[in-house]
Amino acid sequence: MSKQKDLRFLVYLAKIAYPRHNSYCFIIYMIVNYCDILKQQQIFTLRGVSSEFLNNFVGGTVLDIDNTIVANDNVEQTCIKYVVVKDTTRKVNLITKKFDTKFVALLSYNLLYNLKGAITCSFKNCQGNLQFADEVELSLVNSACEWSHFAVDCCLKNFFDVPKLLHHGDLISISLKEYGKEVFYQTNKIANIDQTLHFKCNKIFYSGANVDGGYLCSKKTTVKQATNIQSFVPNLENSLPSALDTYLADLRRAVFPFMKQKKNKFLPVFLLEGRRGSGKSLLVKCLASTQGMHLYTISNFDVTATTYAQNETKLRNSFFAAKMAAPSILQIKNFENFGKNNEGQYDERLISYFTTEVKTLFESNSFPLILICCSSDKNIPIELKRTFLKTFEIKAPNDQEREKILNWILKSQDVTTDIDMSEIANKTHGFLFEDLQTLVHYAMTDFTNEKKSAERCVVSQDYFFRALDLMQSNYSESLGAPRVPQVKWSDVGGLTEVKEEIIKTIKLPLKHSELLKTTGLKRSGILLYGPPGTGKTLIAKAVATECGLCFLSVKGPELLNMYVGQSEQNVREVFEKARDASPCIIFFDELDSLAPNRGASGDSGGVMDRVVSQLLAEMDGLNQTGTVFIIGATNRPDLIDPALLRPGRFDKLLYVGPCIDRDSKIAVLTALTRKFTLENDSLIAEAVDLCPENFSGADFYGVCSSAWMAAVRRFVKTLEEGKNDRNSATASDVIVTLDDFKLAIKTIKPSIRQEDLEYYNKLKSDFK
Repeated sequence: MSKQKDLRFLVYLAKIAYPRHNSYCFIIYMIVNYCDILKQQQIFTLRGVSSEFLNNFVGGTVLDIDNTIVANDNVEQTCIKYVVVKDTTRKVNLITKKFDTKFVALLSYNLLYNLKGAITCSFKNCQGNLQFADEVELSLVNSACEWSHFAVDCCLKNFFDVPKLLHHGDLISISLKEYGKEVFYQTNKIANIDQTLHFKCNKIFYSGANVDGGYLCSKKTTVKQATNIQSFVPNLENSLPSALDTYLADLRRAVFPFMKQKKNKFLPVFLLEGRRGSGKSLLVKCLASTQGMHLYTISNFDVTATTYAQNETKLRNSFFAAKMAAPSILQIKNFENFGKNNEGQYDERLISYFTTEVKTLFESNSFPLILICCSSDKNIPIELKRTFLKTFEIKAPNDQEREKILNWILKSQDVTTDIDMSEIANKTHGFLFEDLQTLVHYAMTDFTNEKKSAERCVVSQDYFFRALDLMQSNYSESLGAPRVPQVKWSDVGGLTEVKEEIIKTIKLPLKHSELLKTTGLKRSGILLYGPPGTGKTLIAKAVATECGLCFLSVKGPELLNMYVGQSEQNVREVFEKARDASPCIIFFDELDSLAPNRGASGDSGGVMDRVVSQLLAEMDGLNQTGTVFIIGATNRPDLIDPALLRPGRFDKLLYVGPCIDRDSKIAVLTALTRKFTLENDSLIAEAVDLCPENFSGADFYGVCSSAWMAAVRRFVKTLEEGKNDRNSATASDVIVTLDDFKLAIKTIKPSIRQEDLEYYNKLKSDFK
């Protein structure tokens, strides 16, 4: 009843106030105004985005994007409004636009920084018009680049060609590419420096008085430049793939204690290790942008000179520039070569001076300063390693991480594909971050050459496979992941027992790895021994293809080097590449030349003994960081050091001998002639009966090759005589007959003698 009385009273008042209008219109008008007030008092969550994204989002019509907030369209749009943040008011340009997330306001990182870390805001109408300031005083924020007066004047002049809204204490970010084109296209090293100039607004004068802000500044306003200052810059959120984001989180946790003004007895000096292309520079750049710090990057070659005094001067000048640019991160690239003289040897004076200068680098700094050294090699002198507080090692990504990196690269480049990237990731063992970027670049280049008129990229699987073949053929050595040989089990005739034993040893741990993790017991080594030409190398290639593993083929003698310690280093690098490309197979061919009996080699320097010891040490710690299998092949297992043949290293010793029974020989010949056009189906069995008993797999290969060439010569003769059409001739028209095999068998001499068979049978019984 009381509500009805209130409603009647409102209708009565409306009749008195507006006698010519309907009384209920006044009530509707009051309700609409009340809802508008509620909307304006809504709390919006602030979300920072880049200025480029914000400008594109609103259609590129906003001239002062760093003083603009885009809110959802449930707010009544007014050109200039107050934004209320923490009980303070600030004039901004409000634009309403419909997007999915409600009660979220988008603004540039620069404006978010000027709002002093605010999280939420609300809006209300602005009363009165904006006024133009008479004079503005700005201070340039020190950075790693020393800008000329001409560059600063050009940027300020072009920036204030359009009126900009200023407040006292604001940080102004001016893009050199957008507002300093006169300088941008004349600077040679523009890619290596920060392309943004930052200014701090110290004072704003209007009608002779120093005001707080909310005034426009245009080309008619007097702009004065005060002394340069040191200051943080807006934090930028950079998205990284999860494989690198983990390292970035570790770096941020390590840097966080040094961001405060309190003195710390430890020095913020860190070492970042990783192979070239692993993303070290990208990590440091993202760390600087997320912390709002300047990035000052130098290379080892920038502080290297021909004389010792010049080295000191260059290093001292670089450290001084980093201190002036604080808060900053000083990055030294190619640190593995630091301290080396012209002869390539480490100079103790340079190392000592560096350690002394680092201590003075962090003295009397009012802003934080971080030193990060990036190295592509772990071989750094211990005197230098003692300087670092912590070392971060960037490892090669595994299959899942490579898949996420590929998806992140495609998303960042606005590329859509209809394939599952896990298949591509499984074929890129050992690829690093920049290698995957290059892979996508090659695929996109191949795509654009064929689909120039396509508006949106939809890349198929064939483009990636062609790009992968190109990269593996060009960079196989640098990537440490040579192309997996396409050898199937069908290419290997006979040897059924050897195949089954290898599948048990290698395929079972891959398919059921979760069952073997708890015990920690793994079988990883297989030694294939037997006469030459029986298919030992062919079996290893077939294992890599059938199991889908990376394949590293190593000939024993190619690891040996004349320099002291280099042979052991080559062995370490092979196992390091294999662990990075896990799961992987290392195939050591001619193992007896690499690991002979220690003490019996006869070399005065003991080189082979050290190589064998290094090989044993690497095999003991084989599966600590990855799944690596070793397959060795040798013709003389009795010459190999006995320590390699114990369980835990080469667990299985498999004899690979020549085919003795008739069925195995038929299987070998069938595998070799599966692409031939034979005269009849019984030809293979008849050819096997004509072959000697001690024929090996290599001998059968020679027979098939000779028989094929004899058939080709006969077919070419028919073409020359005009009996067949030359234009329509194909390889399938070449028919191999029994006479071709008879001729080939007469020309092939068995490579295994009867004495050799007796010797290997004795070895087989001894090792068994």
